[in-house]
Amino acid sequence: MDKIKCFEVTLDKTEQDIAESLAKRRYNAARKAGVTNAKIGPQSNHLTDLEGIGSEFAFCKLFNLFPDLTVGARKGGYDCLITDDYWKVDVKATKYKTGRLLARTSKTMEDADLYALMIGEFPTYSFVGWAWNYQLLKEENIMNLGHGNGYALTQEELNPSHHILDDLKNHVS
Repeated sequence: MDKIKCFEVTLDKTEQDIAESLAKRRYNAARKAGVTNAKIGPQSNHLTDLEGIGSEFAFCKLFNLFPDLTVGARKGGYDCLITDDYWKVDVKATKYKTGRLLARTSKTMEDADLYALMIGEFPTYSFVGWAWNYQLLKEENIMNLGHGNGYALTQEELNPSHHILDDLKNHVS
């Protein structure tokens, strides 16, 4: 099998400090607002939030996008915008090298236009691929990986990371 081409990025010290602060503040804001913590796995709440924010920050850094630095409680939706065409991106993260792109079955087509998979651990991540909402959010992609049903695509089923900008341009044409 060919090695999947990917892009690696490491957050610098300042970016790490911002991510650490955001993780703490977002967790506190969400709990105060009554948003249920939907983490999967035994990791700490702080690590869950840190990996999520770290991977979002890394994706934005790769594409010279401004990350969402807001702190207020939120539920669902997207993490950043690819601003030329205002594509809503939901960034997903896993530490597993063979990890899948996962989304909860509560996700809707309106939540995001595309889903990006970042693999790694804070502060270094690799962008390995992505899928349009209509590619991921299909009944045939629902599976249970031990934590309830969710949408899942393997890395081999994703659009290659190095094609994202061309594919976005062609999608408009």
